[in-house]
Amino acid sequence: MACVADIPSAPALFIESINPSATRAEAQEAKKDDDLMHFTRNIVNDLLARTGIRVDATVPPHHAEVEARVRAVVAGWDVGNVDKARLERHVVTAIMMSTITYGHTALESQQIIALYTICVICIDDDEVDAEALSQFAVRLQAGQKQLHPLLDRYAEVLARLPEYFCAYTATAMFTDSINFVNNTLFEQKLERMHLHPAAAQYPQYKRAGNGLGSVYVGFIWDKFAFPDVSTFIQALPDALTVTFDANDVLSFYKEELSGDTKNFVHDSARVTNKDTHSLVRELVDRIVTGVHTVRAILEGGKEREAWEHWLTGYVSWHILAPRYRLASLVDNGSSGR
Repeated sequence: MACVADIPSAPALFIESINPSATRAEAQEAKKDDDLMHFTRNIVNDLLARTGIRVDATVPPHHAEVEARVRAVVAGWDVGNVDKARLERHVVTAIMMSTITYGHTALESQQIIALYTICVICIDDDEVDAEALSQFAVRLQAGQKQLHPLLDRYAEVLARLPEYFCAYTATAMFTDSINFVNNTLFEQKLERMHLHPAAAQYPQYKRAGNGLGSVYVGFIWDKFAFPDVSTFIQALPDALTVTFDANDVLSFYKEELSGDTKNFVHDSARVTNKDTHSLVRELVDRIVTGVHTVRAILEGGKEREAWEHWLTGYVSWHILAPRYRLASLVDNGSSGR
């Protein structure tokens, strides 16, 4: 950034009034951001190189059809007091997530994935009040109407999951989806809770509770192409690890820039006394191991092809989505550019 003194037309009075300490603070902050950018560039490109994942910027082939189907359903939804402009952003995000990451699945599966994602984004972004969230599981079990219309839509989507996914994964998704609401509610209440240094397992417990890992990993193998869970179930533990860790690594840059410390990396730093950069590097190592382990387990089958498609889509989504600010940091060429 150019110094004011380098600008010929700058008034002398203005130059003299500059606060030296403020200027130093700005310079330190700029260096901190620059260091973060270089660190992020290194770890993201290291991840891509060691896994062989390439960023794909091409528009998914069935995006328009999935979008039309999803919008037709959402147009008939009662979502209560959810702001229309915010809902539209959620719809766009969910459709892109579905078609980019799960474009290898049936169109019907991509549609239900998008509808599900719209609901969870609304819940995660505090579109639903705490009282309605607190009653969700009880009312769902009793078959009662929810206290917020958006939660009725969520319950309707959950009831349809067995139509698209085998019984085992659909049940795991259902359980994870209830836990997500419960953990979202209590995360709000526990926001100011001090994390005890001896609670070494809590960050992992917290992430598992609100991360929807079983859902978004289960979406990889729909029942139309993969009716037998035995063909991929052994890969699920490592796939879950990759999902969680990749999200944490690829979200790290934007969260650091925004000052967000309520996340797995910072929670882990508090209980391990490690610095965040070291922890992110450890996550990258774990992702690489997990990616190759799943490849070995699924070697030679269509289940492996689905995994590779998901990997490309999941990483590409994070890198290309503006919210993550990663696109300019990737060195390898993307296949769609």
